[in-house]
Amino acid sequence: MEVALQLVTHNSSKYLPFLFDSLRLQTDVDWRLWIIDCGSSEAERVRTRELTETLRRDFAVEYFEDENIGFDGGHDLLFQKHSADAVLLMNPDIIFTPNYIATVRNALEQNADVGAITGLIYRWEWDEGGKPRLTQKIDSFGMARSRSHKVFDRTEITAHPAFGVSGCLPMYRRSAIEENSSDGHLFDQAYFMYKEDVDVAYRLSRGGWNTLCVPEAIAYHHRDFRASILHRGASVRSRHLSYRNHWWNLITHLEFQDWLRDGWAIIPFEFAKFGFFLLTRPSILLRTLCETHKQWQHLMKRRSALKTLTKSL
Repeated sequence: MEVALQLVTHNSSKYLPFLFDSLRLQTDVDWRLWIIDCGSSEAERVRTRELTETLRRDFAVEYFEDENIGFDGGHDLLFQKHSADAVLLMNPDIIFTPNYIATVRNALEQNADVGAITGLIYRWEWDEGGKPRLTQKIDSFGMARSRSHKVFDRTEITAHPAFGVSGCLPMYRRSAIEENSSDGHLFDQAYFMYKEDVDVAYRLSRGGWNTLCVPEAIAYHHRDFRASILHRGASVRSRHLSYRNHWWNLITHLEFQDWLRDGWAIIPFEFAKFGFFLLTRPSILLRTLCETHKQWQHLMKRRSALKTLTKSL
């Protein structure tokens, strides 16, 4: 199985020494790394280029630069540049344990029905000396979905099947992605960032692919804010994109039977969020409504295409 690693950076060079050092320690080094810098400042790009050149001494690395096309645009562009059987998407703020790639690769090779896989991801934080401090607080062990169709990271080790895998460190099987894409792309670039992992989870689930979480594969992820039901620690822009893309996922993926079965939970939950933003951040609602109207034909086209794909399986 050919594996590609993908990394999208945006003013994130401070994380790269720790990520790259953890890549150098991997027991499995049979992969090619694809990096794209999306709209970083010139000083950040210079630093990223320098760090990438040092990594090239040890590994096959492809490096590109572009405007800020977002997490989704960057990863989708890289996905189109190679034909690897499996792709591991990395955030810059990831630190691997040495057997991570070997473990998830082996698990994917041994489970032909699995379209998405991840390990056990803990959090790391900055210590007083500006170095990573690894914790035992679980950041994600796959994603779960409630009856209200709120999708969230699981923070406990469980044997229950996951709905999907977090976008901070997913490995996807290419054939699963391509079979369940309306246009052959990894992500919908209109999302820009946030909830694209949920979109993929819906797609793979509808296509009959399983998701696997492997506790033996351990990595660490840094979060700038603590997750909450309304992401109060995030910027207004981040909260807007998260809320808007959640809407888009509901519009794209929910069928009549989903509303019939789960409407009692979905509708009150959505009204509560709508009311909160109406009182506290009406600009988020206005932008969400305007951008949804602008993208309506695109969303309907995707919905129709994905529904057709599901029926053909």
